[in-house]
Amino acid sequence: MACSAASCTIGPGKWSYKTDIAEISAGSWIYNTYQSYNEAVSKIQEANKDNEDFDVQLMDIKKEKVEEKNAVDWIFDEAKDKCLSLLTVEKLVKDKNIVIDDEQINLTANMYVQYYYKGSEEATAFYEKLGVSEESFGECVARYNYLYQELFKNLYGKDGEKALSDEEVQKYYTENYISYYYIPYSLKTTDENGNSVDIDGETKEKTIANFNKYRNMINNDKKKTADIEEQYKKDFSVESVPSSSEKMLKTKFDESSLSDELKKAIKDNKANQAAVTTLNDTLYFIYTESVSDLAKKIKYSEDAKEGETDYLDKLDLVYEMKKDELDEYIDTEKKALKYETNDACISAYSVERAIQIAKEG
Repeated sequence: MACSAASCTIGPGKWSYKTDIAEISAGSWIYNTYQSYNEAVSKIQEANKDNEDFDVQLMDIKKEKVEEKNAVDWIFDEAKDKCLSLLTVEKLVKDKNIVIDDEQINLTANMYVQYYYKGSEEATAFYEKLGVSEESFGECVARYNYLYQELFKNLYGKDGEKALSDEEVQKYYTENYISYYYIPYSLKTTDENGNSVDIDGETKEKTIANFNKYRNMINNDKKKTADIEEQYKKDFSVESVPSSSEKMLKTKFDESSLSDELKKAIKDNKANQAAVTTLNDTLYFIYTESVSDLAKKIKYSEDAKEGETDYLDKLDLVYEMKKDELDEYIDTEKKALKYETNDACISAYSVERAIQIAKEG
């Protein structure tokens, strides 16, 4: 099924919304009402997380509000928006003559069908009761994501009309990322009575000496963390090292579950240098990698040499940088989209119907 042709139906059966390019089937509309219902429930639960008297099983969603809007109206608007988003992306893909691999879409859709739709007899029975076929389910969960990614690559990928220079992406990475590695070693243990006690002096002294050795291997001998791992295994007679290594956005780092003390120690550490410190009865070997050096490894996957694995995918970083811009572009095009609504279909498969079936399970 190739929706780059004059017209096609996304999923089987009667249509709910359509343009001169494509149609959204009744099954896809139904699925979107159900998904939007689940999103509404999650938002209502989050809004009432501090309300001890709230019981999501007992609530009447028709009386609830989501984002200051009646919940049923919010669900309807969200379901419609999902349908129109797909129709908009279908149009943009056609307008830009982007070649679509329907076989890949079908393979991805089938994977979702097998895992979720057919994941259990109960799931299959529920979706059939809801009125969502295998094809509608697969299309809903696979097609939009595929088309969105292809549109993104067309605009921002290599040779795309809005492609970013290496310098722009490197600057973004250097300003917004942090790269760190650490090995923790608890200076506490448990005695025969289950009480927390200090490890014995000899073990503590030996561990500190080893960690200082690892620091010198980095700072003086210019060794890599891989060398530290091998040395650690020998020193502690273990097969694996309890290390943690991340390259992440600074904003996510700040929100991570690491202790504030450890975050500060990582941030205060000099680039391409190692340090040893004790925080809250735990000894840490910390290494902070220079993001400026890492930024030089940014490239498109198609430009990587065969077998090369240590590069940073440029398209992934551009996606972080430009996803919001693409979403705004799609929203603008969606507002101008010319489409038809099958009111009979929308009425027959209403939000209230989806809510009732969802409650029945």
